[in-house]
Amino acid sequence: MLKKCTKRFLAMIIAFLFIITMTPNVFATNDLVLNTPGNTNTALNDTNSGSVIGNTTLEVVEDNVCNIPIGDLGSFEKKITDFDANEKSVTLTLSVTNLKDIEETQKDAEIFLVVDNSSSMTEDYVGEETRKQAVIDSANSLVDKLFESNPNTQIGVVGFSSKDSAKGETEGTIEDASLESTLSSSVDEVKTAISNLSNLEVGPRTNIEAGLTLAQDNFSSKENVNRYVILLTDGVPNNDTNGTFGKYSGTVATRTKSKLEELENSDIKVIAAMINLNGEDVEPTTERTYAELAQEIFGTEENSTTSKYFYIPDSEIEDTIVNDIFNSLVTKVDNTLSNITITDYFPQEIIDNFNFEYVASPNIGTVSQSINTENNSITWNIELLSEGETATLSYKLTLKDDYDKNIIDQILKTNTKVDITADNNGETLTETSDVSPTIRVRYQNNIVDNTVAVKPIPQTGDSSSLWFIAIVMFLVLIVIGRIIYLKKYSNK
Repeated sequence: MLKKCTKRFLAMIIAFLFIITMTPNVFATNDLVLNTPGNTNTALNDTNSGSVIGNTTLEVVEDNVCNIPIGDLGSFEKKITDFDANEKSVTLTLSVTNLKDIEETQKDAEIFLVVDNSSSMTEDYVGEETRKQAVIDSANSLVDKLFESNPNTQIGVVGFSSKDSAKGETEGTIEDASLESTLSSSVDEVKTAISNLSNLEVGPRTNIEAGLTLAQDNFSSKENVNRYVILLTDGVPNNDTNGTFGKYSGTVATRTKSKLEELENSDIKVIAAMINLNGEDVEPTTERTYAELAQEIFGTEENSTTSKYFYIPDSEIEDTIVNDIFNSLVTKVDNTLSNITITDYFPQEIIDNFNFEYVASPNIGTVSQSINTENNSITWNIELLSEGETATLSYKLTLKDDYDKNIIDQILKTNTKVDITADNNGETLTETSDVSPTIRVRYQNNIVDNTVAVKPIPQTGDSSSLWFIAIVMFLVLIVIGRIIYLKKYSNK
């Protein structure tokens, strides 16, 4: 009986030792699977299997800003303006700015003010002020602005009406006009000449041709200057310099129009202001309105014989002379950018692995509704970008759920290049750049294993495991020795 028990006991001891010996190996193997951060073969290829719990994040590698000059007029910029690592998204903003301010230049100019001095100009304008005085005051203000804009400007003054044939004076000749000042760069001299117009003898009729001819004859022969005649009148001409007077059409109209065309053809620009023609008053000898007679000579504002023509009421004398005529004499530098095309190209990795959406539509211009898959690009068109204007748009790139795991840890450019074309004053500007902000998808293991014991489990080769086995074997030897002892003495 004792022998049989001894055999059973030994079998149990051997089985227990086998289990104890194998257990550390089992736990050691599980620990290697769960605690290898760089084990991409196990973790990354089976992220949804439950064997490893991990997070994918997005990070900015280089926050490069893509800056592209557009000639010396503008600049383009593309940069990251928002980033969300948890949403795995990056927002990029594109902007193009016209860097120039509005510039006005006035080339050196010779200008003659040719002012009507006929009797109709002495009619009341506002209160006791006459139309002629309103023109004189406004002309003086214009002179101030012209010399302030360009001190090299030279201005002369001519007055015109007609001589009084009833007094035996010769009417219908160049004598119907008077030269009050030759071309001068003296502000005081020019303004004095303008003011002296109020002291001239007033004639009963209007000889515009005489005033134009006298101004034409007193321009210099200098090269590289702009020449202007500023004609200020309230009447339709009824005199010419060929001895015809008192006629509102026919020869007078033909000769006056021909003189205007002659000046324009000789590169003397005529800016004319016809004052207080309301289109209702009828000239009795022709039975046509004064406005119709004026159009026969000067044309209309839309289609004029002169470079610039204004039909104005009395109330607009000052604003037209001081502002509108001044603006007609000043050349604006064309600093606008037109027909701007911005093409933003994306790498294939971005197209395949990221969702694209606009988060801010362009404030100026139009943009492609989606990415063009033929060349992986979007195109932004801006018809006109004026001085000081900035156009912007923004879009977002968000990592797809089914992204290709091969892009993990790869540095990704958000665009391959940006191409820009723009026009300025007939010149086409072309620029390009491959500078790009770069991003990277990262995978991070966050291990959570609820089956792991609170205390560390012995590992194969660990010294604590060896001590444990030695103690067990020592106890077994004691038990075996005890059995042998009992067997020996029980037989006696």
